[in-house]
Amino acid sequence: MYEWQPQRVVQLVLGSSLLASIGIASLMSLIARRFAFPRMLEGMISGTFSGSRPSETFSELCRKMNIQEVELREATVGNAFSLDNKGRKIVAVSPDLVSSMSSAEVEAVISHELSHLKNNDSREKGLARVAKVAFAFDPVLHLVEAAVHRERELLADQSSIKYTQKPLALASALLKVHSAFHAHLPGPGAGLFVGHKAKGLFSRYPNLDRRVQLLIDMAHEMRTETVPA
Repeated sequence: MYEWQPQRVVQLVLGSSLLASIGIASLMSLIARRFAFPRMLEGMISGTFSGSRPSETFSELCRKMNIQEVELREATVGNAFSLDNKGRKIVAVSPDLVSSMSSAEVEAVISHELSHLKNNDSREKGLARVAKVAFAFDPVLHLVEAAVHRERELLADQSSIKYTQKPLALASALLKVHSAFHAHLPGPGAGLFVGHKAKGLFSRYPNLDRRVQLLIDMAHEMRTETVPA
Protein backbone atom coordinates (compact mmCIF):
# COMPACT_ATOMS: atom_id res chain seq x y z
CA MET A 1 0.00 0.00 0.00
CA TYR A 2 1.09 3.56 -0.64
CA GLU A 3 2.42 5.17 2.53
CA TRP A 4 2.17 8.93 2.89
CA GLN A 5 5.60 10.37 3.62
CA PRO A 6 5.44 14.15 4.01
CA GLN A 7 9.22 14.52 4.33
CA ARG A 8 9.86 12.81 1.01
CA VAL A 9 7.22 14.95 -0.67
CA VAL A 10 8.82 18.10 0.69
CA GLN A 11 12.27 16.93 -0.46
CA LEU A 12 10.89 16.14 -3.91
CA VAL A 13 9.22 19.53 -4.23
CA LEU A 14 12.28 21.43 -3.01
CA GLY A 15 14.60 19.40 -5.22
CA SER A 16 12.41 20.01 -8.26
CA SER A 17 12.23 23.71 -7.45
CA LEU A 18 16.02 23.94 -7.18
CA LEU A 19 16.53 22.16 -10.49
CA ALA A 20 13.89 24.32 -12.16
CA SER A 21 15.47 27.52 -10.81
CA ILE A 22 18.94 26.52 -11.96
CA GLY A 23 17.61 25.42 -15.34
CA ILE A 24 15.70 28.66 -15.92
CA ALA A 25 18.66 30.78 -14.81
CA SER A 26 21.02 28.85 -17.08
CA LEU A 27 18.64 29.26 -20.01
CA MET A 28 18.36 32.99 -19.36
CA SER A 29 22.15 33.25 -19.23
CA LEU A 30 22.50 31.39 -22.53
CA ILE A 31 19.91 33.61 -24.19
CA ALA A 32 21.66 36.71 -22.87
CA ARG A 33 25.03 35.57 -24.20
CA ARG A 34 23.47 34.59 -27.50
CA PHE A 35 21.41 37.71 -28.15
CA ALA A 36 21.81 40.47 -25.54
CA PHE A 37 25.59 40.45 -25.14
CA PRO A 38 26.48 40.73 -28.87
CA ARG A 39 24.08 43.65 -29.34
CA MET A 40 25.28 45.34 -26.18
CA LEU A 41 28.89 44.81 -27.21
CA GLU A 42 28.46 46.37 -30.64
CA GLY A 43 27.06 49.46 -28.96
CA MET A 44 30.08 49.70 -26.67
CA ILE A 45 32.92 49.45 -29.20
CA SER A 46 34.00 51.02 -32.46
CA GLY A 47 37.18 50.83 -34.53
CA THR A 48 40.61 49.44 -33.68
CA PHE A 49 43.73 51.17 -32.41
CA SER A 50 45.65 50.09 -35.50
CA GLY A 51 49.17 51.54 -35.65
CA SER A 52 48.80 53.42 -32.39
CA ARG A 53 50.69 53.23 -29.09
CA PRO A 54 48.00 51.07 -27.39
CA SER A 55 48.13 48.63 -30.32
CA GLU A 56 51.87 48.11 -29.93
CA THR A 57 51.57 47.72 -26.16
CA PHE A 58 48.66 45.32 -26.61
CA SER A 59 50.57 43.11 -29.06
CA GLU A 60 53.59 42.91 -26.78
CA LEU A 61 51.46 42.02 -23.75
CA CYS A 62 49.59 39.34 -25.70
CA ARG A 63 52.95 37.80 -26.57
CA LYS A 64 54.17 37.92 -22.97
CA MET A 65 50.94 36.50 -21.58
CA ASN A 66 50.57 33.91 -24.33
CA ILE A 67 47.07 35.07 -25.27
CA GLN A 68 45.95 34.73 -28.87
CA GLU A 69 43.03 35.85 -31.02
CA VAL A 70 42.07 38.87 -28.95
CA GLU A 71 40.77 42.07 -30.55
CA LEU A 72 41.76 45.51 -29.32
CA ARG A 73 38.95 47.99 -29.92
CA GLU A 74 38.02 51.52 -28.96
CA ALA A 75 35.49 51.69 -26.12
CA THR A 76 32.60 54.07 -26.77
CA VAL A 77 31.11 53.46 -23.30
CA GLY A 78 33.00 53.60 -20.02
CA ASN A 79 36.79 53.46 -19.83
CA ALA A 80 38.20 49.96 -20.35
CA PHE A 81 36.78 46.46 -20.25
CA SER A 82 37.31 42.93 -21.54
CA LEU A 83 34.79 40.32 -22.57
CA ASP A 84 34.86 36.72 -23.77
CA ASN A 85 31.56 35.89 -25.43
CA LYS A 86 31.17 32.69 -27.45
CA GLY A 87 34.90 32.57 -28.09
CA ARG A 88 35.14 36.17 -29.24
CA LYS A 89 37.68 37.86 -26.97
CA ILE A 90 37.77 41.64 -26.86
CA VAL A 91 39.70 44.25 -24.91
CA ALA A 92 38.28 47.74 -25.33
CA VAL A 93 39.88 50.97 -24.14
CA SER A 94 38.52 54.49 -24.33
CA PRO A 95 40.62 56.92 -26.43
CA ASP A 96 39.99 59.56 -23.76
CA LEU A 97 41.44 57.24 -21.15
CA VAL A 98 44.53 56.60 -23.28
CA SER A 99 45.11 60.32 -23.85
CA SER A 100 44.92 61.03 -20.12
CA MET A 101 47.48 58.41 -19.09
CA SER A 102 51.18 57.76 -19.41
CA SER A 103 52.55 54.84 -21.42
CA ALA A 104 53.11 52.84 -18.23
CA GLU A 105 49.55 53.46 -17.03
CA VAL A 106 48.08 52.42 -20.39
CA GLU A 107 50.18 49.26 -20.28
CA ALA A 108 48.93 48.51 -16.75
CA VAL A 109 45.27 48.93 -17.73
CA ILE A 110 45.56 46.78 -20.84
CA SER A 111 47.44 44.12 -18.89
CA HIS A 112 44.69 44.15 -16.26
CA GLU A 113 42.03 43.57 -18.91
CA LEU A 114 44.02 40.83 -20.63
CA SER A 115 44.40 39.18 -17.23
CA HIS A 116 40.62 38.89 -17.00
CA LEU A 117 40.67 36.90 -20.24
CA LYS A 118 43.64 34.78 -19.20
CA ASN A 119 41.97 33.96 -15.87
CA ASN A 120 38.63 33.05 -17.50
CA ASP A 121 36.85 35.66 -15.42
CA SER A 122 33.87 35.81 -17.80
CA ARG A 123 33.14 32.19 -16.89
CA GLU A 124 33.62 32.68 -13.15
CA LYS A 125 31.48 35.80 -13.04
CA GLY A 126 28.89 34.12 -15.25
CA LEU A 127 28.53 31.19 -12.86
CA ALA A 128 28.07 33.57 -9.94
CA ARG A 129 25.45 35.49 -11.92
CA VAL A 130 23.55 32.29 -12.75
CA ALA A 131 23.44 31.36 -9.06
CA LYS A 132 22.14 34.81 -8.14
CA VAL A 133 19.44 34.73 -10.81
CA ALA A 134 18.43 31.17 -9.91
CA PHE A 135 17.91 32.14 -6.29
CA ALA A 136 17.01 35.79 -6.72
CA PHE A 137 15.46 36.10 -3.26
CA ASP A 138 18.50 34.77 -1.44
CA PRO A 139 20.48 37.81 -0.22
CA VAL A 140 23.51 35.65 0.49
CA LEU A 141 23.97 34.86 -3.21
CA HIS A 142 23.78 38.56 -4.05
CA LEU A 143 26.67 39.06 -1.65
CA VAL A 144 28.51 36.08 -3.13
CA GLU A 145 28.18 37.37 -6.70
CA ALA A 146 29.55 40.78 -5.71
CA ALA A 147 32.38 39.12 -3.75
CA VAL A 148 33.33 37.00 -6.79
CA HIS A 149 33.56 40.15 -8.92
CA ARG A 150 35.75 41.89 -6.34
CA GLU A 151 38.01 38.85 -5.98
CA ARG A 152 38.49 38.58 -9.75
CA GLU A 153 39.37 42.29 -9.94
CA LEU A 154 42.09 41.88 -7.32
CA LEU A 155 43.34 38.73 -9.06
CA ALA A 156 43.54 40.65 -12.35
CA ASP A 157 45.57 43.35 -10.58
CA GLN A 158 48.05 40.73 -9.33
CA SER A 159 48.27 39.04 -12.71
CA SER A 160 48.82 42.40 -14.41
CA ILE A 161 51.80 43.17 -12.17
CA LYS A 162 53.28 39.76 -12.93
CA TYR A 163 53.73 40.81 -16.55
CA THR A 164 54.36 44.55 -16.28
CA GLN A 165 56.27 44.75 -12.96
CA LYS A 166 54.71 48.20 -12.53
CA PRO A 167 52.30 48.16 -9.56
CA LEU A 168 52.54 51.92 -9.01
CA ALA A 169 51.55 52.56 -12.63
CA LEU A 170 48.39 50.48 -12.12
CA ALA A 171 47.68 52.26 -8.82
CA SER A 172 48.02 55.64 -10.52
CA ALA A 173 45.80 54.49 -13.41
CA LEU A 174 43.10 53.30 -11.01
CA LEU A 175 43.12 56.65 -9.20
CA LYS A 176 42.69 58.47 -12.51
CA VAL A 177 39.93 56.10 -13.61
CA HIS A 178 38.01 56.47 -10.35
CA SER A 179 38.24 60.26 -10.44
CA ALA A 180 36.93 60.47 -14.01
CA PHE A 181 34.58 57.53 -14.45
CA HIS A 182 30.85 58.31 -14.33
CA ALA A 183 29.26 55.83 -16.74
CA HIS A 184 26.81 53.26 -15.47
CA LEU A 185 25.72 50.28 -17.51
CA PRO A 186 22.91 48.21 -15.98
CA GLY A 187 22.02 44.59 -16.71
CA PRO A 188 24.53 42.18 -18.24
CA GLY A 189 27.09 44.94 -18.73
CA ALA A 190 27.31 45.88 -15.06
CA GLY A 191 30.69 45.21 -13.53
CA LEU A 192 32.64 45.22 -16.79
CA PHE A 193 34.69 48.37 -16.40
CA VAL A 194 38.11 48.69 -14.80
CA GLY A 195 36.94 51.06 -12.07
CA HIS A 196 33.81 52.32 -10.36
CA LYS A 197 32.98 54.46 -7.35
CA ALA A 198 30.44 52.06 -5.82
CA LYS A 199 31.19 50.81 -2.30
CA GLY A 200 29.88 48.24 0.13
CA LEU A 201 29.23 44.51 0.27
CA PHE A 202 27.07 44.62 -2.85
CA SER A 203 29.68 46.47 -4.91
CA ARG A 204 31.36 44.55 -7.72
CA TYR A 205 34.52 46.60 -7.22
CA PRO A 206 37.11 46.38 -4.43
CA ASN A 207 37.52 49.30 -2.07
CA LEU A 208 39.79 51.76 -3.87
CA ASP A 209 41.93 52.60 -0.84
CA ARG A 210 42.58 48.92 -0.09
CA ARG A 211 43.23 48.16 -3.74
CA VAL A 212 45.79 50.94 -4.09
CA GLN A 213 47.44 50.02 -0.79
CA LEU A 214 47.87 46.42 -1.98
CA LEU A 215 49.63 47.71 -5.09
CA ILE A 216 51.86 50.00 -3.01
CA ASP A 217 52.74 47.02 -0.80
CA MET A 218 53.62 45.00 -3.91
CA ALA A 219 55.90 47.80 -5.12
CA HIS A 220 57.61 47.91 -1.73
CA GLU A 221 58.15 44.14 -1.78
CA MET A 222 59.58 44.30 -5.30
CA ARG A 223 62.04 47.02 -4.26
CA THR A 224 63.05 45.04 -1.19
CA GLU A 225 63.73 41.95 -3.26
CA THR A 226 65.98 43.87 -5.66
CA VAL A 227 68.07 45.58 -2.97
CA PRO A 228 71.24 43.60 -2.19
CA ALA A 229 71.51 42.28 1.35
